[in-house]
Amino acid sequence: MDFEKLTIDERKIIVGIDFGTTYSGIAWAETQRPDRRLPVTSWPVSKTIREGESSDKVPTKLRYNNNNIEWGFSIPMSAPTSEIIDWFKLDLEPTLTSPAGVMRNSAAREGRNVDKLVTDYISALGDHLMYTLKEKLGEGVVKSTPLEFVVTVPAIWTDRAKDKTKQACMRAAGLSTTKPLIHLISEPEAAAIYALHGLDPHGLKVGDSFVICDAGGGTVDLISYTITKLKPILEVTEATPGTGSLCGSTFLNMRFRNFLKAKLGNEEGFDDEVLAEAMEKFERTVKRQFTVNAPPDETYIIPVGGLANNKELGISRGRYSLKASDLQMIFEPVIQEVIKLVKDQISSSAVPISAVLLVGGFGASNYLKERLRSSIDKKIKIMQPPNAWLAVVHGAVMKGLAQCAPEKLTMVKVANRKARKHYGTEWRTRYDEKIHSHLREKKHWCGLDGCWKVYTMEWFIRKGDSVSENEPFLTSFVWTGPVTQGRIKKIKMDIYADRTPRDAPVARDDNVSLLCHVEADVSHIQENLLQRRKGNDGQWYYEMNCKIEAVYLSASTQYTLLYQNQRYNSVTAEYV
Repeated sequence: MDFEKLTIDERKIIVGIDFGTTYSGIAWAETQRPDRRLPVTSWPVSKTIREGESSDKVPTKLRYNNNNIEWGFSIPMSAPTSEIIDWFKLDLEPTLTSPAGVMRNSAAREGRNVDKLVTDYISALGDHLMYTLKEKLGEGVVKSTPLEFVVTVPAIWTDRAKDKTKQACMRAAGLSTTKPLIHLISEPEAAAIYALHGLDPHGLKVGDSFVICDAGGGTVDLISYTITKLKPILEVTEATPGTGSLCGSTFLNMRFRNFLKAKLGNEEGFDDEVLAEAMEKFERTVKRQFTVNAPPDETYIIPVGGLANNKELGISRGRYSLKASDLQMIFEPVIQEVIKLVKDQISSSAVPISAVLLVGGFGASNYLKERLRSSIDKKIKIMQPPNAWLAVVHGAVMKGLAQCAPEKLTMVKVANRKARKHYGTEWRTRYDEKIHSHLREKKHWCGLDGCWKVYTMEWFIRKGDSVSENEPFLTSFVWTGPVTQGRIKKIKMDIYADRTPRDAPVARDDNVSLLCHVEADVSHIQENLLQRRKGNDGQWYYEMNCKIEAVYLSASTQYTLLYQNQRYNSVTAEYV
């Protein structure tokens, strides 16, 4: 394919940002060379310790040092642990509960605004990205080529947490200088696009279904897909609504930290610096090397410089020997949680599952793979695509390329997704004793139509429905208001969601929660174009027959108002 033939308006630089709980990654590509996706691997470093740190990702850590913001590898290793802010991504979604026995570490975050932390961190990422792009492409190219960002978010998050991420990106100094387009994509979907693109030899065929298990630092997200087409491009549809929970590898780190404090916390010389060095060794080496086949008495060396020799505790020459049996105890509760998620996803699927694809940093764990292997049906293949740690960020770039020029640059297409909940809005409807008897107390008189009315739910999507980016949902409604109260300037609508597994209810109850306020500015529509009607009570009313169009994307929703065949994009959605 001749990518040079892209039209001028299709020429862009696409940037994927994988903002993670423990590590974050950036990759980018030019639309003219879409097969060349380049991850950022060199990062600013603190002058004191590390020289020329090269890594596929950068730690998601901040430190406010007087007026300086230090981030990632630029935080000196000697910095007190109490000043380092990490795992703050989890605070965007406080509704998720942590696994049993694990406390979220938020000492350094207390009293800090999570939106500011996320904005500051993404600003730093954005500044470094712009520096990298100018270095690689030259300032002229970067200035003259539009940038588009695709930011990944956990699929299990609420719409509000996803929207908060997007808002932080829009505020981030490093990104906002170019006023670019920012799209959201769910992490498992991004991982699926990347993993499937490289899966040709694995013999998955049309009709086969598989689970993508994206096991990252904080969240584990699962989603099942069915292959519907192999040529000209691979096309899949979601087989079951996604699931997931907080049981990523961060929780292994927390369990290790708690274990070490309990074991060595009372030893003389054990302090933040010793703990930080031990954590680094666990994170970079031990956690990744541990396998199911390790004999129980095998040991892993953890540095504990400055601690006196203690044979009983296993400390010798500043090194602590961590037993495989202890490591298994640290791993198992978190692994069990992931196994349960995978088993539940397989059993809730309406179609037989042929394979489980493990992606994400934790997804690359040999221990997780082997434990999963021994826990599920032997007929199901377990695959770990190469480069699993970067699957999400590469998939984000591939999605961004496809959005720019769908015909030319789509490599893997997710044709349909499954709605995770019922979506709808509340309108007044004529009271009908046969249907609404349970709402009798709530009926009220309508002067315009001269009848009793009652508020009921109008569901435009039901849980499990197939939703496609190419097929918007339209909801018709009539907006009324007495002419005596002045012209209509804004049309407001509340969108509700019901996450429970039941059938969608007739009227709103305690399980139906407000998702967002959608507001359309119609003040620019000329007064004489607004329809009016005389009511049964003799008063004049505005009566506008409108439609709201909702397009459900991978991790966000776009709303448009339609009135008298005109499209009004002046619709804002504020998530609550």
